[in-house]
Amino acid sequence: MTTESINVSRLFEKWILDGDTKLNEIDLVLKIKEYLESQHPEICGKCTPCRDGVVKMEALLDKYIDGTATIKTLNELESLVINLRASRCSVGLDIGKNIEVVLENNYHVLYKPVKKY
Repeated sequence: MTTESINVSRLFEKWILDGDTKLNEIDLVLKIKEYLESQHPEICGKCTPCRDGVVKMEALLDKYIDGTATIKTLNELESLVINLRASRCSVGLDIGKNIEVVLENNYHVLYKPVKKY
């Protein structure tokens, strides 16, 4: 495990344990994207959920950063997280669980920019 991965893991542990998940929308999206990018060296590329899913999740997060996200973007992000939980390796399972926890704790932050009313 790389030093960067360990630091990101500590960040997620901190978020989970002390409730620091209440970030504003852009900060949250940037932190998730930073985490996903830090996991690239760990991904073996043997299964689709990690190999393709992480890249697709980054593209969906870019839509939030650009302000073009829709409810479909959020739904697709959730689907990719569920797919990651079916990964063959612990890296995919860990990524899926970490993102799942962040989404559950911050759903309102990601829903707010895509709601229609």
